[in-house]
Amino acid sequence: MKKAKNKIKSKLTKKFRLVVLNDSSFEERFSFKLTRLNVFVFGGLISILLVGVTVFFIAFTPIKEYIPGYSSTKLKKQASFLFYKVDSLQAQVNTLSEFTKAIRPILIGEDTIVDIKLPFRNTDLEEGSALRFPMRNDSISMLIAKVRKEMDSSYKAYYKQQTDLLQKKHQVTEVSLQDLQKNNLEGLKKEFVDTVEKQKDSLQKLRLNLSSKIKEILDLKNQIALKEIASNLEIQSLSKEKQSAILQENKNAEKSRKGVQALLEKEYTEKSKKLAEMHQKELLTLNASLFRKDALIDSLTFQLLSNQQKKIGELADEKPFQPVSELSEKLLVRSSRDSIFREDVEREDRFSLFDFETSHTEDVVFFAPVKGILTDGYSVKDKHYAVDIAVSKGTGVKAVADGTIIFAEWTVETGYVVIIEHKDSYLSVYKHNEILYRNQGDLVKSGEVISMAGSSGEYSTGPHLHFEMWYQGYSVNPINFIEFE
Repeated sequence: MKKAKNKIKSKLTKKFRLVVLNDSSFEERFSFKLTRLNVFVFGGLISILLVGVTVFFIAFTPIKEYIPGYSSTKLKKQASFLFYKVDSLQAQVNTLSEFTKAIRPILIGEDTIVDIKLPFRNTDLEEGSALRFPMRNDSISMLIAKVRKEMDSSYKAYYKQQTDLLQKKHQVTEVSLQDLQKNNLEGLKKEFVDTVEKQKDSLQKLRLNLSSKIKEILDLKNQIALKEIASNLEIQSLSKEKQSAILQENKNAEKSRKGVQALLEKEYTEKSKKLAEMHQKELLTLNASLFRKDALIDSLTFQLLSNQQKKIGELADEKPFQPVSELSEKLLVRSSRDSIFREDVEREDRFSLFDFETSHTEDVVFFAPVKGILTDGYSVKDKHYAVDIAVSKGTGVKAVADGTIIFAEWTVETGYVVIIEHKDSYLSVYKHNEILYRNQGDLVKSGEVISMAGSSGEYSTGPHLHFEMWYQGYSVNPINFIEFE
C-alpha cells in the first residue's frame, strides 16, 4: 500500500517542463515547470471561477428574464399598478354613470327635479334630506334655441363674408384676364395689319419695278424699229452685194434680239415664281401665328372657367367651424332652419358654373379634326387602322370632342403625336403633326386647336393627318363617326 501511495505521489509531484520554441530557428522563447498536481489545481480553480461568474451574471443582471418561466419584477410592478389604477377608474366610472342617470331625465324633459344620490355622502342624514334642485325644462330649451340661433347667424355671416371675398377675387381675376385677352387681340391685329401693309408695299414695289422694266423694253423695241427703218433705207441705197451682207447682219441681230428677249422673259418668270413662293410662305407663317394665338386665347378662357369652378367648389366644400365633440352633437341636434339653409346652399352653389346640367347618358358627338381629301382609308386587312387626310402644311388640327390629353410627345416613326381620352372609353389619335400646342394632362374642348398638320416622322409621305379612333381598346373606322370631306 505504501508503495502504491508513494508511486501516486511521485506521479503527481513529478516535474515536467513546458518549452515554447521558434519553429524556424528552434530558439527557446519561454518555458514552465509543471506537475500533474499543479495542472489539476489550476484547472479546478478556473472552472469554479467561470461557474461563479456565470451564476452571478444570470442572477443579478437582466439576462435572467430570458430564462423560461421566469417573470420580470418590473412587469410585476406594472401589472399591480395597473390593477389598482383600473380599480380606481372603475369607481370613477360608476360615480359618473350614477350622475348621468340622475341628470338625464332633466335634460330630455322627463323630470324637473334633480335627485342626486352621491356615492360618498353622510350616512347620518335622513333619507328625505337628499340633494334636490328644482329646475325648469323651459330654460334649457330656450338656451339651446338661443345657441342654435347664434350659430346660424354666425354661420350665415361667415359664409356671406367668404362669398363676398371670393366674388371680389373672381371679378378682379376676370377683369385682368379680359384685359390680357384684349391686349393680346389688339397686338395680334396690329401685327396682322403691319404684315399686310408690308406685303402691300413689297407688291407695290415689285409692280413699279416691273412697269419700269416694261417701259425699258418698249424703248428698246422703238429703238430697234427705228434702226430697222434706217437700215432698210440704207439697204435700198446700197448695192445688191452690200444689201445681202446687211440682210445677213440683220438676221444675226434678230437672233441676238430674240435670245436677249427670251433671257429677259425667263428671268422675269423666275423672279415672279420666287416672289409668289415667298409670299405664300409668309402667309403660312402668319396663319400659323394666328392659330397659336387663337389656341392661347382658348386656353386662357378655359383656365378662367376652371378657376371659377375651383373657387366655387372650394367655397362649397369649406368648413368654417371646427368639429364639435360627440357630447355637443348629441345635445345640440341640427335645427330645421339650419338643414334647409345648408340644402339651399348646396343646391345653388355646388358646381353651378353653368346654367344647365350635362347628361352622362348622352352619346358622344364627334367633329372633323380637319377638312381635306381622304387619301387612304381604314383597312383591317392591310393593318391600317386609321384614315389619312391630305391637307396643306400649317392647317390647324382640332379636337374631335371634349377630353383629356394623355400623350403629346415626339416619336421617330410618326413624328409629333397627340392622344386624347374622351368619355365612354373613346380615344382619338393624331399623328404626323408639325407643331404641338397642348401638353400632356391638358383639358381640351371640342373644336379646340391642339396642333398644326405637317409631315413629321419617318413614315410620312407628305403633309397629311393620320387619324385613329379606339373604343374600349378596339380600333373603329372613323368614317362611321365623322365626315372628313
